[in-house]
Amino acid sequence: MAWESDKPSQNEDEYFARRDANWLRERRESLDVDRAKREKMQQMMRCPRCGGHLSERAFAHVTADVCDQCRGVWLDAGEMEMVAQIPRDELLRLGRDIGTDASAG
Repeated sequence: MAWESDKPSQNEDEYFARRDANWLRERRESLDVDRAKREKMQQMMRCPRCGGHLSERAFAHVTADVCDQCRGVWLDAGEMEMVAQIPRDELLRLGRDIGTDASAG
């Protein structure tokens, strides 16, 4: 059987090299987009008062951002209405927990 020059197997190495290069390029682009999102989130997760790092704290279906330095509590849009529905004793417990975290850190 004679070798046919138009068979894909003749350029198999080139095909796989091109496919791998395309995959690497697409993966690099995807990772770059993910990194940019993470960096943007890290910049956004700074305390507007002191510039400290904000950590998320979940309580009663609300996620608050708490500053690790000044212990400020920040809420996203619409969360204040949700906080208004939380019983007073649960809010006081959250305040004590945040204050306890500050004295431990």
